[in-house]
Amino acid sequence: MPCVRDCEPGVSLRLRVIITFALLMAASFTVVIRLILSDVRPRYLEAVEEAMVDTAEFIAAMLSKSLEGEDIRTQDIEAVMEAVRKRSFEARIYNIVKRGVSMQVYVTDARGMLLYDSTGRHQAGEDFSRWRDVYLTLRGRYGARSTRAVATDASTQVLFVAAPVRKDDRIAGVVSVGKPTNSISFLIDIAKRRFLFSLLIVGLAALAVSVALSFWITRPVKRLIDWVLSVQRGEGRRLPPLGTSEIGVLGAAMEEMQARLEGKNYIEDYVRALTHELKSPLTGIKGAGEILRDHVTDGTDLKFLDNIDSEVNRLHSLLDRMLQLSRLENVRAINRTRFGAQVFFQSLADSFHARLTAKDIRLELEVQDGLVMEGDELLLRQAVGNLLANALDFSPAGTLIGIRAVKAGDKLGITVRDHGAGIPDFALAKVFDKFFSLSRPDTGKKSTGLGLPFVAEVMALHGGSVCLANADPGLEAKIELPC
Repeated sequence: MPCVRDCEPGVSLRLRVIITFALLMAASFTVVIRLILSDVRPRYLEAVEEAMVDTAEFIAAMLSKSLEGEDIRTQDIEAVMEAVRKRSFEARIYNIVKRGVSMQVYVTDARGMLLYDSTGRHQAGEDFSRWRDVYLTLRGRYGARSTRAVATDASTQVLFVAAPVRKDDRIAGVVSVGKPTNSISFLIDIAKRRFLFSLLIVGLAALAVSVALSFWITRPVKRLIDWVLSVQRGEGRRLPPLGTSEIGVLGAAMEEMQARLEGKNYIEDYVRALTHELKSPLTGIKGAGEILRDHVTDGTDLKFLDNIDSEVNRLHSLLDRMLQLSRLENVRAINRTRFGAQVFFQSLADSFHARLTAKDIRLELEVQDGLVMEGDELLLRQAVGNLLANALDFSPAGTLIGIRAVKAGDKLGITVRDHGAGIPDFALAKVFDKFFSLSRPDTGKKSTGLGLPFVAEVMALHGGSVCLANADPGLEAKIELPC
C-alpha cells in the first residue's frame, strides 16, 4: 500500500496558524505604532502651545495696564523674571522632578524693535519685526514660531507664542513667550517607552492567545490525521470525537468512504479469487468438449457441443474483462506518452479489418492532420476499440461507421458514429453500469457488460470523459481528452 507522506519535512498546520496570527498582529501593531508615535509629538506640542497662549495673553494684558503713553514699561516684567530665576523649588509631576523655570519672554514695540529679552542673548533695539510670531501679531493675526538656537542641534529648538500689547484699539507692541522643546521631548520619550512596553505586553499576550487558539483549532485535525494513519496501518480504530464543525463533517464523510472502500476492496478481492478459481474448470470443460467432438458424429450432439464451446468462450471473455477492469480500478497513475493520432487510428482500423469485411461495413477515418495524442496508448487503444466493437455489433450489414478526431482548444475530441438502431432511452442512463448489456441484433445475445465501464475508467484516469447519445440514425459515442 502506498505510504502516506506523514514523515516529509514541512510546516504543520498548527505552526501555520501561529505564524499567520503573529504576522497579522505584527502588521497591525506596526501600523498602529507608526500612527500613534507619529501623533504623540504634535499632541504634546499642542498642549504646551495652548498653555503658552494663556501665559502670553496674561503677560500682554499686564503690560497693557502699565503703558505710559506709547511706551511699554518692561521694568515690571524684568523684575518678575529675575525673581522667578532666583526662586528655589522642587515640583514632582508624576515621575518628573522640576527645579527651575524654563520659560523665556521678550517684548518689542509697535515697529518690532526689541525692548526686553529675558535670556539676555539679544540687545534692546534689535529688529525682530521679521520673526514670524512678531510679524503676524503686529498685523492682528495669531503669531507663533519654532526656532533652533543652534541650527544643527534639534535639542535647542524653542517654541514661541506671541500676544499683542494693546493701547485702546491699537497694537502698541508684542510680548512673545518661549518654551524649549527639550523638556517636551523628554516627556515624549517617556510616553513612547511606556507605550512600546505596553504594546510588547499586549503582543506577548496575543501570541499566547494565538498558541492556545492554534491548539484548539488544530486538535480535531490532528485527531483526524491520527485516525487516517491508523486506518492506513490497518489498526481499525474507531473515528475519534471531532465535534460538529466542518472537521467533524469531514471525519464522518471519511469514515463512510473508508467503509465503502473496504467493501469495494473485499468485492474486488473476491472477484479476483473467483475468476482465478473459475478459469481452471472452464479450461477443463473446454478440453473435454474438444475430446468429445472427436467422438460425436450426430448433428444434434455437435450443436450442443458448439453451444458449450460458445458459452465457455463467453465466460472466459467475461472473466478476463472482470480481471482487467478490477486491475484498472486500482490504478492511480498512468504511463503518459505522446504519439501520432494518424498512426494510432490506422492501426486500430487494421486490427478490425477482418470483422468489418465479414459484415460488409465500411470504416471511415477523419483525423486532423498533425494531431498528437497524449496518454497511455495501450489503454486508449482498448477504450476506443471497445467503442468501435460496440458500433460494429449494432450496425446493420452494408452500413458505415465513422471515427473522427479533432483538437478544439485544449481538448481532443474523438467521435465514433454508427448507423444502427441506437439505444432505447431507458438504457442511456445505464450503459456505463457494470454488467448492463443489450441484446445484439445479429445474435440476440448480450455481451459481458464490462466494455463501456472499462472505457469510463480509462477516461477518468486520463482526466477525460465519455458519453453516448442517439443520432439520426444510429448512435454517437463522444470522448473528450485533455491535450
